[in-house]
Amino acid sequence: MIEEIEVKRKYYQIIEQIGDRSFKVMRKDKLYFLKKFEGDNKGFEHFIDCEHRLRVSGVVSPKCQIYDKKTMIAVVDYIEGENCFDMLQKGNLPESIIELLFKTFWYAKNDKIALDYRPENFVYANEKLYYLPYNCGKYLSNESFIQHDIRLWFITKEFIKYCHEKRVDINQSMLKSDYEVNKNIALMTVKYYR
Repeated sequence: MIEEIEVKRKYYQIIEQIGDRSFKVMRKDKLYFLKKFEGDNKGFEHFIDCEHRLRVSGVVSPKCQIYDKKTMIAVVDYIEGENCFDMLQKGNLPESIIELLFKTFWYAKNDKIALDYRPENFVYANEKLYYLPYNCGKYLSNESFIQHDIRLWFITKEFIKYCHEKRVDINQSMLKSDYEVNKNIALMTVKYYR
């Protein structure tokens, strides 16, 4: 028998469990991501707040289809595609993705939203860069993005160190010289940073 989860009289079939309280589900031949907050009132309220802030900001994120305050379950569109961390392990990202990253930063900055810019939090699909976690904070400074976060989006020493911390093998030969890497980052920053 297929296991289902009910959210406001709509039934979602479980396809696979993704995390402790997260599931890939299906309803009417469409895939969704379902998260149970189960007693995590603070987490659920943070999700609802971030969902609203992201939706009106211009940051591209999966659409929240439904949430239930009583059961603390949320259902959002499931975005099929490879996350940017996995793509980076194969080589440098196309410039079109870097441009979309800077646009995302610009939208978030304008709405005073701080995002988690780790590459695994983004999926490139349908020529859009989706920010997956419904997690955002109060924007304080753009220094972190320009000085630190952006360096994880290129094959840098920081990216290779990050891979090692995540216990992911990376081809060290993809690392270019500091000069080459810094030049590439500087060119992209000048081109797309506003």
